Amino acid sequence: MKASLIVVIHAGIHHLEDSIESLARYGDDSDVEVILVDNASSDDCGDVAATRYPWLHVVRSETNAGFAGGVHLGAEAATGDVLILLNDDAAAAEGFVEAHLDNLAAHPNAAASAGRLVTWDGTGHDFVRGAVTFDCHAFQVGHGFPIDAVDPPGAGEALPFACGGNMAIRRTDWESNGGFDRDLFAYFEDVDLGWRLWAMGREVVACPDAVARHRGAATSAALGDFRRGVLYERNALRTFFACADDEYRAAFGSAVFATFLHRLTAFASERPDLERAVSDPFSGGGDGVSFQTRWLRRVREEGLTASARHLLARIVLGSRAGTPNLEEGFLVMQLRAAKGFFAGLEGTESRRAELQARRTVPDRDIVARFPRLVVPTYSGDAEWIASDAFRNLLPDDWPIKHLSLDKIMKL
Repeated sequence: MKASLIVVIHAGIHHLEDSIESLARYGDDSDVEVILVDNASSDDCGDVAATRYPWLHVVRSETNAGFAGGVHLGAEAATGDVLILLNDDAAAAEGFVEAHLDNLAAHPNAAASAGRLVTWDGTGHDFVRGAVTFDCHAFQVGHGFPIDAVDPPGAGEALPFACGGNMAIRRTDWESNGGFDRDLFAYFEDVDLGWRLWAMGREVVACPDAVARHRGAATSAALGDFRRGVLYERNALRTFFACADDEYRAAFGSAVFATFLHRLTAFASERPDLERAVSDPFSGGGDGVSFQTRWLRRVREEGLTASARHLLARIVLGSRAGTPNLEEGFLVMQLRAAKGFFAGLEGTESRRAELQARRTVPDRDIVARFPRLVVPTYSGDAEWIASDAFRNLLPDDWPIKHLSLDKIMKL
C-alpha cells in the first residue's frame, strides 16, 4: 500500500524541524509521499519548507481552513491508498509509517489506525486512548501520566476514535465517509469521524507501535483559551446532533441540553454583577444575590480599592455603573458556541441525514462497546452532576461511567 503523510501547518515555521525533519527518512521512498498543507501562514513556512525539503509536496491554501479543512486539502492532493496524519508539532519515531500500514493490513475491517502521542521528552503520555462523554466532549485518557503508569492498548484493540494528530485511515473509508467535518474547523473532528466509522460498520483500532513525540498546545496557543473553548462547546453539540441516531438522541438529549444551559447559569454566577443581572426576579428571591453578599465577594475578588472606586461610581452615575461588561469569559464562550451551533444547524442535519441513510450499526451497540462518561469539568458541574435532577435525565439502560477529571488526566 502507498501511504500519503499529511501535515497541516499554520504559521508554524518553527515546527518544521519537529514534524518534517522526522519524516525525511521517507523522502526517497516511492511508496510514501509527504504532503505539507500551508494553511494561509503569515511566516512563509510553506515556501521555506519547499526550499529546505525538495522531496516535500507543499499545498498552499489562501485562507486558514482549520485543521479539518487543511487535512481535506492534503487528502485531495494525495495519491496514496492510506492517509496518515501527523501534527505539525510532533516528531514521528522510527517505523512510524510501517507500523500504521502493518496494523491496517493485519485488521482488514479496520478503517483507521490510532497511533500514540507521547510528551516531547518521551516520559509521559499525551494520547494513548480516547473516551467520549454523554454530551460528546472527548478526553485523552491517561494524558499527562508517566509512561509506566498507564498501559497502552494492544495492537488491534478497538477504540472509539483515533487522535487526528497521529492516525492513519484508508482512502476508501475517508472518501466514503466524507472525512473530517470541515465546519468543525478544529477539535472533535476525529471524534465525529470515529463515531461515523463505527456507525457504518467499520472499526478504529489501536496501533501502539506508531509513536510520535508531541510538543503539545501549539494549536491551543495559537487560538487562545477563549476561542478554543468556543470550539470545544460548539463542536460537542454539533457532533451530538450530526452523529447520534434517534434512540441516542431520545436517551441523552435532555441531559445534553440541560447541562449546556446549567453551565450558562454557572458561568454567569462567577461574577456578582452578572449573577445579579441574570437572576430570576420571579423566583421569590428578589434580585438574586443580596447587596451584602455581592459587595463582600467584590472586595474579596477585586480588592478594597477597586471596590471603593466602583461604589463611588455608583453614587455619581447611578445604576449605569453597575451594568455588567460581557468580557471574553466562560459565559460569552458558551453563548458564542450556542450561536455558532445554531448558525450551522442546517448543515449539521444534512450531515446527519447522510449518515443515518448509510448506518448499519445502531448507537446502542456502539455505546455498549464504548460506555459514555460523565465527568465534572467546569465550575458548577460537580453539584449539577451529583443532583437528582441531572441523574433523572440520564437513561437507566445505557452504559455510563462516572469519573473525576483527575482519574482521566493529570491536572
